[in-house]
Amino acid sequence: MEKHERVRAALRGEALDRPPYSFWTHLPGIDLDWQRLAEATAAFQSRYQLDFVKSMPNGFYCIEDWGARIDFSQIAAGGTGRVTHAPINRADDWQRIARVDVAQGAYGRELRHLEALVARLGPNVPLLATVFSPLTIAAKLSRDAHRSHLRAAPESVTGALETITAVTCEFVRAAIARGCAGMFFALQEATRAAFTEAEYARFGEPFDREVIAAADAAGGWFNVLHLHGEDTHFDLVASYDATALNWHIGETPPSIEAYRARGGARPIVGGLQRAHLTQCDRDAVGADLKRALDETRGRGILIAPACVIRHPVDETMLQWTARTLRDYRGL
Repeated sequence: MEKHERVRAALRGEALDRPPYSFWTHLPGIDLDWQRLAEATAAFQSRYQLDFVKSMPNGFYCIEDWGARIDFSQIAAGGTGRVTHAPINRADDWQRIARVDVAQGAYGRELRHLEALVARLGPNVPLLATVFSPLTIAAKLSRDAHRSHLRAAPESVTGALETITAVTCEFVRAAIARGCAGMFFALQEATRAAFTEAEYARFGEPFDREVIAAADAAGGWFNVLHLHGEDTHFDLVASYDATALNWHIGETPPSIEAYRARGGARPIVGGLQRAHLTQCDRDAVGADLKRALDETRGRGILIAPACVIRHPVDETMLQWTARTLRDYRGL
C-alpha cells in the first residue's frame, strides 16, 4: 500500500495491517535556511520511512515579519526558542499590526521550504504545513501580554487578531496551493491556564474556525488540530470541522478510550509521549503504542508524538519505534 493510500484509509477508519506513523522534532539552525530545511526534512522522512510528514520550521516564523527577534541558542540543548524583542508590549501597540505579504520575508521563506519539500517527498508522502492559530501568534508577539490586554481592552487586540487571521489564511491557501495535503494547526492558547472556556470561545474559536475553513476551501484534505499543553478546552476545540485531532495523550485528559466512549469519532494523530522517546524508554514507548492501538482497535489512528520531540533526538530509538510499527500486523 502506498503511503498516501495508507494515510487516507486510516482517516476513513478502515482496518489496516499497520497504522501510518510519523515523528517530528526541531532542526535548529537548519530551519532558518529553506533549502537546507527541505533537504534535512526529506532525509528525516527517508531515514525513518515516515508515512506522512509534518513540516519542522522554527516555531517563530509566524512573528518574524512583524518585528520579533528570537534567540534559538537553547534548542539544541533541549530548550526552546526565546523572544528577545517583542513588538507588542502595551495595549495600543496592537494597532501597529498590519497585513504582511506571505510571499516575502519569513512567511515567504517557509513557503519556499514547503514547495521544495513537496518536490523532494513526491506525491506519495502527504505533507502538513505547520500553522499557528491567530491567538497563539498573538501570544508569541506579546510574550503573553495579550491575555491581560484582551481582558482590559479587548477592542485593542481583536482588530489585530482579524489582521493576523487574514494573513494566516493567506499563508494556508498558499501552502496548499504548493502541494501540502493540509495543515498541522497548533493551538497553544486553548488551555484553562490561559483563558476560560468563555474567553476562548470569544477570542480564539472564531479565528480558529476561519483558518480551518480557509484550509478546507483550498483543498486541504488532511488538517490536524494540535491541542498543545495540559487541561485544554478539549470539547470546545474537538467540535471544530477538522480532519483529525492531536493532543498530549497520556499526559492530560482525555484518554483515547474516554474520547471514544463519549462518542468522539474523529481520527487521532498521536499516541506517543515525546518524553518516552527522548528518554529512550522502549518499554514506555511500547506501552504507549499498545494502549493507542488497543483503545482504537487499530482504526482511525495515525501514530505520532503529541508534540515536537525535544533534543537530544536518539536515532536508534526512533529507528526502533519505526521498525516496531512497520512490523505491526493488526489486532
